[in-house]
Order: sequence, then C-alpha cells, then structure tokens
Amino acid sequence: PTETCYWIDVSIVFDRWATRTSWNVRRINDVGDNIVVKTYDGTWDDRFMLRKESMCLEEGQYQFSIYVSWGGGLGGDGHYNVTSYGQLIVEGAEFRGSETTIFSLPFSPAPSTMPSISYK
Repeated sequence: PTETCYWIDVSIVFDRWATRTSWNVRRINDVGDNIVVKTYDGTWDDRFMLRKESMCLEEGQYQFSIYVSWGGGLGGDGHYNVTSYGQLIVEGAEFRGSETTIFSLPFSPAPSTMPSISYK
C-alpha cells in the first residue's frame, strides 16, 4: 500500500556565510524521539545562491529548524521560506542562533487576523 504524501518546499537564499547555516525537518511523534526527515548544511558554493529542496511527507506534525553558527541569521539579501502547495508556512531572515516552527500536514494556513472591510 502507498501512503498519501504532502509536498513542502524549503527555499533559502544564502548570504556570504553559507557554511555557517544549516536546517532540518523533523517528524514529531508521541514518544518524543523526533525523526530527522531531511537535513542540509550550507556549502561554500551556496554563497548568494538560492537552494530549493522539495520533499513529500506523510500526514502528521513536523518541525522546521534553521541554524546559524554565528551572527544574526541570513544577512544582506539572505532569507528563507517553507511552503506547501504555495501556502506560506514560515519565512524569515534575521534571527539569533536558530528559529523553529512546528506545522502540520496537510497544511492549513491560519485565518487572517486583519479586519474585513465592506463597502456599500
């Protein structure tokens, strides 16, 4: 039998210190021994480049974490985002040490907190 899976894309534009950046996706389970699904360590060749990784994951709860070994995140034009079928799960650029986001698949974005305006 085959399992249904849900696509996510991890996109990172690295800064000049790409070798100081790494990320991983872990599946969260009930017993707490979260299983690493994918990990990536930036390389010298990643400097100023866009790196996109796509993966198809089973239904469940996951954790995306991004780390820098020194500094304030992805400097300059560096940034990252995680999406599922074009829906934004998380994005960022400036952070200290690490950032972690927990999300569920299938992904359903939170409802907008912006007030709606009606014109008559």
